[in-house]
Amino acid sequence: MKLVKYLKSNAYLIGFGVLLTFLSSFGQTFVISLYLPSFQEYFYLSDGEFSLVYSGATLLSAFSITWLGRFIDQIRLTKFTKAVMFGLIVFLIILAFSYHVAILFVGLYGMRLFGQGLLSHTSITSMARFFEKGRGKAISFASLGHSIGEAFLPIIIVGGIFYVGWRYSLLLSAVFVLICIPFAIYLLRKNSNFTQLRKYIPKPFTKEESISASPKSILKTKAFWIIMPSSLAAAAIGTGFLLFKLKLGLAKDWSPAFVAGGFTAYAVGNALSNLLAGFLADRFSGKNLFPLYLIPGSIGIASLLLSSETWVYIVLIGGIGITNGFGSTIKNVALAEIYGERIIGSVRSLFTMIMVFSTAIGPLFFGFMLDSGYQFTDIALISIGIYLLMTFNASRIFKLKVSSVN
Repeated sequence: MKLVKYLKSNAYLIGFGVLLTFLSSFGQTFVISLYLPSFQEYFYLSDGEFSLVYSGATLLSAFSITWLGRFIDQIRLTKFTKAVMFGLIVFLIILAFSYHVAILFVGLYGMRLFGQGLLSHTSITSMARFFEKGRGKAISFASLGHSIGEAFLPIIIVGGIFYVGWRYSLLLSAVFVLICIPFAIYLLRKNSNFTQLRKYIPKPFTKEESISASPKSILKTKAFWIIMPSSLAAAAIGTGFLLFKLKLGLAKDWSPAFVAGGFTAYAVGNALSNLLAGFLADRFSGKNLFPLYLIPGSIGIASLLLSSETWVYIVLIGGIGITNGFGSTIKNVALAEIYGERIIGSVRSLFTMIMVFSTAIGPLFFGFMLDSGYQFTDIALISIGIYLLMTFNASRIFKLKVSSVN
């Protein structure tokens, strides 16, 4: 009953968060990969050449987020939301009309920046700021937009590419985002909690807050060097295994159909752990739970060392999904607890930059290792070692004070 009451009283704000994380799917790897055969065929790009274009666009978007993401702390949320959604529309159109690889690069850059980066950033930052009580549940419910996108968009987009071609599919995606803009603003303005409503219009930073919110100051905090390494490792290694899952299947003699169908384990693990993390964070705090979130991924990767049976893939992909789902909630709750809600947008913009950056370096690391003759078992051993070191480092978070940046 308490959960039902919570959802009813916060339905519009949580709905806003879900919508934005869902729309961020248009800039996520799992959607862009659906256009990969079309891009390679039209632009005559090899796997390696496209990887360079994609990683370069991703890295550039990561550095851009550090600057642009901070404006959510200084601009009315309705204006910031519209600007981000219009940005995604513009770059979807640019990508649809790309006739040169340079324009392809620009289009991918914008989709990664405004889609994967800023739309997710706007959603989760808003949940962290608006909800003091039930913050964990708000972030976990809003993050379900990712799972909804993973469940439905691949089928829709593949069908669109088949029937109307990749260019018109991108244009239809732009139209869909455009239609969603008034709905997103409606969900914000429908809110009747005036205490939360005032947070739509951030107060100007004090001199001390401006200093604390700068990337240079955040980089000097202990909390950053405790939380960041685990976040980077999870995103880089998880993305690497997801991107090369078909090659892993080939090495293990798993059929492509099984590998594709088994991805359901990732989506289920991600969604369920996301929800569970929200409830646990509200009870035990995100700070206290943060050191645990790499454990499921470690177990999944360790299974690669035990067998080549098909169950290993389910454990692997499910473990990565649980780590990603659990971590996306726990990390953001911990950041809000430690840094406070006033500068959370600036803090998250820096962490979002790192997350996007790591999704670029992860595939490059995996590709280099595989091209150099290393096996997936070798990569698994290295990954487990990194996860163990990051977990040990994350345990230092217990000594940090809540709402402190010392």
